[in-house]
Amino acid sequence: MLGGASAARAEWRKAESAHFVVYSDGGEDGLRAFTAKLEDFDALLRLFHGRAADQDDAARKLDVYLVRSADQLRRAFPDAVSAAGVYSAGPADIFAVAIRKNQGLADDAVLHEYVHHFMLQHYPGAYPAWLIEGYAEYFMTADFQDKKILVGAPNGARVSNLLNGFWVSSSDLLTKRPRALSPQQSALYYGQAWLLTHYMLSDPERKRRLSAFVAATARGEDALEAWPKATGVAVDDLERVMRVYLRTGILTKTLVRDLPPESPMVVTTLPPSAGDLLLEAQLAKRGPPKALGERLLKTVRADAAKYPGDRLATLTLAKVEADHGDRANADKLLADWIAAHPEDGEALRLAGESRLDAARALKDKPAEAKALIAEAARYFGRANKAQPDTYQTLYNFAKTRIDEPGFPSENTLNVLELTVQLAPQVSEIRMMAGKALAARGRYLDAYRVLEPVANNPHGGPISEAAADLLKSIREKIAAVPG
Repeated sequence: MLGGASAARAEWRKAESAHFVVYSDGGEDGLRAFTAKLEDFDALLRLFHGRAADQDDAARKLDVYLVRSADQLRRAFPDAVSAAGVYSAGPADIFAVAIRKNQGLADDAVLHEYVHHFMLQHYPGAYPAWLIEGYAEYFMTADFQDKKILVGAPNGARVSNLLNGFWVSSSDLLTKRPRALSPQQSALYYGQAWLLTHYMLSDPERKRRLSAFVAATARGEDALEAWPKATGVAVDDLERVMRVYLRTGILTKTLVRDLPPESPMVVTTLPPSAGDLLLEAQLAKRGPPKALGERLLKTVRADAAKYPGDRLATLTLAKVEADHGDRANADKLLADWIAAHPEDGEALRLAGESRLDAARALKDKPAEAKALIAEAARYFGRANKAQPDTYQTLYNFAKTRIDEPGFPSENTLNVLELTVQLAPQVSEIRMMAGKALAARGRYLDAYRVLEPVANNPHGGPISEAAADLLKSIREKIAAVPG
């Protein structure tokens, strides 16, 4: 796909609102409506959690890319075979890509992922996997009308699966992550997670018992032992209880309002290069594997050549060249661009990243590697001055300090803690900060930083590593007198 001829690209626009930056190659009316819907959804989550609209003015806005087709989505996520939307939170960027719907603008995939994003931003913690996914499913179907919002409505596909499929066992639901199940079981898992979450939230006493269960598992108690103690429902009886709840009719919460809130936003038209390179730039930030990176390089080289002097074309080509092609050419592109634009924070950061990556390849030449790392640190310092408190810059700066004596220094630790505050959704950053805090003996702080990683419902090696580290930290906390 990446190696094929480029199709004609439509004009891209960007809408920036209080909490989102939304990109689309569709019409401006649809872009404005979708951005307003996202702001309405953010306001709904804030209302449910007692959070004021301006309580976190410094929080990073979420980038959302609206595309017209699955083919476009795969320009940023080539492995997304049947997804309507995908969310990515990594060291280089945090963003979502979603396919625009023909009927209406609600997109369950984006809203589902935004619940995860919102909770990690404001309420990170050790939640069971089923509750993390069920909570997102609970809110994602919110129906926004002029004078009311309906919350908790069923998702038709999920209910159909529940009515016609073979359910995941209650013990698996309470203890496993969806990736540990077969694709067929995983589809049922999400429906059951939604149903159980809905059941527990629909009654004040059950909600209180749910909180007790979450607290118990966060302390390290076994979920199958904690569940009956906290909720009064035997694990073997849970499926029957859920089926009864499903048959009794799922009620929704109705929030009455006068009118939808106003959502001020600024819409701008992006340069023509966006049609060819905007999504490819996002793929590059995800760090594609070697074969895909080489195909991406071929595509970007051809497309960037059409737009000499264009910022997006120059920086995207420099990033892909540094990662998958000619690093010397990448460094020259960046040097020339920085000479003409000395306050471009992203270009300065990319120059630092290139040197940091080059240093990693010089394991047998420590002196040269040390010089490159020092040069990278200077670039990150300039980048932070040009564009303060950008999480990518701070994280890369912290990485230049890994080999310093007594790592981490107090300053490096402060940088890492700020980076977690700016990008709490990125597991890799939490992992580095958690290790650094533990190394300084700040075990409780390390525990809080690592909990969301260990409990990530999608799991993976980093979650397993975080869980092992948490176990070690729990033992050290227990050994402390008093």
